[in-house]
Amino acid sequence: MPYIQLDGQQYPLIAGENTIGGNEGARVRLAGTESDGALATLDVGADGSTVVRRVDGTVKVNGVSLGAEPAPLLHGDRIDVAGRELFFGDDRRGGNTQFVQPVRLPESASHVAAAAKPTAATGGRVISLMDGREYVVPAAGVVFGRDPSCDIVVGSTEVSRKHASLTPSPEGYLLRDTSTNGVLVNGEPASSPSLLGRGDVLTIGDEQFRFYADSAPPPRAPLATLEVMSSGLSKGTIMEVHSPLAHVGRGAHNDIVVSDESVSDSHAKLQRREDGWYVVEMGSTNGTYVGGRRIEGEAPLIGAPDVRFGGVKFIFRVPEGATVGNASQTRAIAAFKVDARKSTAGAKTPVVSQPGQRTAPKGAGAAPAKQSSRWIPLLVWCGVLILVAAGVFILITGH
Repeated sequence: MPYIQLDGQQYPLIAGENTIGGNEGARVRLAGTESDGALATLDVGADGSTVVRRVDGTVKVNGVSLGAEPAPLLHGDRIDVAGRELFFGDDRRGGNTQFVQPVRLPESASHVAAAAKPTAATGGRVISLMDGREYVVPAAGVVFGRDPSCDIVVGSTEVSRKHASLTPSPEGYLLRDTSTNGVLVNGEPASSPSLLGRGDVLTIGDEQFRFYADSAPPPRAPLATLEVMSSGLSKGTIMEVHSPLAHVGRGAHNDIVVSDESVSDSHAKLQRREDGWYVVEMGSTNGTYVGGRRIEGEAPLIGAPDVRFGGVKFIFRVPEGATVGNASQTRAIAAFKVDARKSTAGAKTPVVSQPGQRTAPKGAGAAPAKQSSRWIPLLVWCGVLILVAAGVFILITGH
């Protein structure tokens, strides 16, 4: 039996003419409309086929304005009358779900599958391979199902009322199966959730849809990496640092999230400067260690040092081509910081020179006077030469 669904309520349609309007005698009454008469009619044939006719005002079917000729309705069609959205349903296509076969994967296999052709979280759309109709996937996502209120209606008894959903996520577009009989992706049972790839074909009931979205941007090369060295399931995991200033901690707001009780919510930060990378302690409870030594304030990260945040140990590396600063200068700075920590109170700060620069010994202040004294013999010899030249000139000229 055909019916109209309005505001969650179903209005069964009878064979013959069914009126839609603001009058009390209307089969489907639209309260609050300016017109008290009929706005449209739904004509139901003996075989249950239904057509909609415009009587007054603007009537749209699936967003297309209806002209003088009637339009046949299919299960899931949307009818816009006087600004109200009505859904047409047919029990023959939207009855109870018939269980077909168990295609749902075991819980242990439920995961986010990697997409063969990754996409961005924009430009999502699905195209019906049955009638060519295209459906845009908005930011809120779309719902597939047998219910006429679904965004993409698949009128089959093998399809659940709310069968599946497709929503954008930071990784791309996720397909979630909420059905009895499952969803196929490229002919294979889909896990839930599944990350769709560009061009994937979804099979829902007896209909197929091809998925498209904007291509994913190429992955950025990391500026640095942290490899987990602590024993456990996460050992060997590599975390990429993509920002010159990356915060590390247990809280979800951090750039590098370390889910361990020994790590503070905001534990430390990694900072790239002109002369290299530094780790900066942010007042954590269990401390930050570089090369096995607990730091206070900050410490440079030279080469591939081991860095420990609380009880979790990492190896810090800078990929080839991403090195910053002068290596020898950075080593000198590191030596200076270590020597400064070892020095006793009141000791003078050691001097660090640039590579190739000589360090003057104590008492070097006398050097300029000694250097200037070297010019005295030279001036004497110049005077002697001038006098000799003058004598030769006098002898020649006879003066």
